[in-house]
Amino acid sequence: MQEGWDVTSLESTHGVRLSFHNWPSNRLEATRIIAPIGAIYTPLARLPNTSAPPTALPYEPIRCSSVTCNAVLNPYCQVDFRSKLWVCPFCTNRNHFPSHYADNINEQNLPAELIPQFTTCEYELPSIPDAGSPAFIFCVDTCCHAEELSELADSISQALNLLPEDCLVGLITYGTNVQVHELGFEGLQKNYVLRGNKEYIPSKVQELLGCGMRHVVGRNAGAPAHKGAPPAPPAPAAPGPGMPQGSHQAQIQNQAQQNAYAGPGQHILKRFLLPVSECSLALESILEDLRKDPWPVPSDRRAARCTGCALSVATSILDLACARRGARIMLFTGGPCTSGPGAIVSRNKQADMRSHADLAKNAEPMHQPACEYYAKLAHRQGMGQGNAAAIAAAEKSKKKNELPMFTTPPMHVVDVFACSLDQVGMLEMRELVEATGGLMVLGDSFGQSVFKESLMRIFKRHPDDMPNDGGKMSMAFGASMEICTSREAKVQGVIGPVTSLNKRGSNVSEIEIGEGGTNAWALGGI
Repeated sequence: MQEGWDVTSLESTHGVRLSFHNWPSNRLEATRIIAPIGAIYTPLARLPNTSAPPTALPYEPIRCSSVTCNAVLNPYCQVDFRSKLWVCPFCTNRNHFPSHYADNINEQNLPAELIPQFTTCEYELPSIPDAGSPAFIFCVDTCCHAEELSELADSISQALNLLPEDCLVGLITYGTNVQVHELGFEGLQKNYVLRGNKEYIPSKVQELLGCGMRHVVGRNAGAPAHKGAPPAPPAPAAPGPGMPQGSHQAQIQNQAQQNAYAGPGQHILKRFLLPVSECSLALESILEDLRKDPWPVPSDRRAARCTGCALSVATSILDLACARRGARIMLFTGGPCTSGPGAIVSRNKQADMRSHADLAKNAEPMHQPACEYYAKLAHRQGMGQGNAAAIAAAEKSKKKNELPMFTTPPMHVVDVFACSLDQVGMLEMRELVEATGGLMVLGDSFGQSVFKESLMRIFKRHPDDMPNDGGKMSMAFGASMEICTSREAKVQGVIGPVTSLNKRGSNVSEIEIGEGGTNAWALGGI
């Protein structure tokens, strides 16, 4: 090793830090390595223009034609400029350049993928449409003290000012019951109250919020709306003197058909998830009037806090409205879940919270059911819109009494902000947060700087002078990672907040470290 060589310079220029910078030359040297060869990779790292193209490449990457490889064209490929071929460094397969590459490529005119210093390339795939700005659902615990609610409402109001105007926002408050606030209802504050002692699947939430197809069709046909349904849209005006009666009837029928086939997702996007520019005043008015849960709490019992139910309602709304759109569920809680699914402690104060000794002895009967419930919430994404792959995986896992495996990276992230002097159940909710790529922040009070600064940092934006992404929020959704290696190397696993996509290949090692047994992982939100 050269004297004075900075081993950390690779991380600043390429976003990667290696445990070893020398590869073993034979099997004997490989067995003598105590620590395994590994790399720390930083997604979304801002790299200098000398290490990556200044802007994303607006076309599909060139991939190896081998079925088992599928690697991407990179600076380490051998290129034959005469025959217009390139050799994959992973499988040594020879590949032809596409015609638009072959006509222009030479030693002096290289595409960005083959420039030696550009070891990282970002692509904007034209085959994937823009999903739009992300959605945010704030789940607020109303069992907190009035002072805590005031501090929390003030922090959420500040966070709203940091969001782009086209981001979608929704609000759910919960205590004994769950309240879903209809931000699109003008004139007064309106919310739907759901019982907090049960779990809600997307189809049930769709029905209770009045977004079911049968409700819409029935009201368009003149049938009375059910008790919780929103008012029917106004009918077209009566025909004028010069307008024939037949065309007016056709207009009414056409509007009825459009309302009937709009789907539950469109109704949710018009009533419960609205852009910040359209609902900021209504949302701030609700936050100003936020009060503690009115249900009485006896002195010998804990407050009824239905955290698990609120999370199931929030995930159901996102599955119905924006199944393949990036979104964050931001949970703000001030204590443990004591009611409904996901409860970790009884409401009776004589029953103590679980301790390390109870967990070690398996003497806590509520711990394992709560862990399984929150893990099930993390793995049920994509079933609200009839995703065939997600539903098939869920049915297959249900027969085996297992959790469904991810078939695609999760698009919806769950963040937990817990501010309490007592335990709140972070251990039980760990799988839900890690599997979706979310964040956990634990503090003593919503007025602490730890909570306030952590919340504001989530909405951090890219610098305005950054090409393409200037002014946009520095967050991404539905991220996944796949590792391709040469024949001599095998992947043992990944350590970090990832979930296996169960994609096996010839480069998957039998020895597992961290999340192993695959060469592809879902990161969720980054």
